[in-house]
Amino acid sequence: MPKVRDVLVHVSIETALKQRICHRKRGQHSIHAGQRCLVVKDAATGGKKNYCTECAPEIIENARERLDQLRAELHS
Repeated sequence: MPKVRDVLVHVSIETALKQRICHRKRGQHSIHAGQRCLVVKDAATGGKKNYCTECAPEIIENARERLDQLRAELHS
């Protein structure tokens, strides 16, 4: 049986090895070495956007809502 595709392959949690910028609130939030952060990779450019632990939950919740919406559309 074929493997089920992972549509969230470009989203992960990483531990920062050095200071990073939170891309949601660049001037206000930063991610320090040793802190965990949400990372969203852009397959086209190879770039990454990092989100601190304060901003990441809202981004994850928005993704959950969008996935729920897709599931509902599929079954309607």
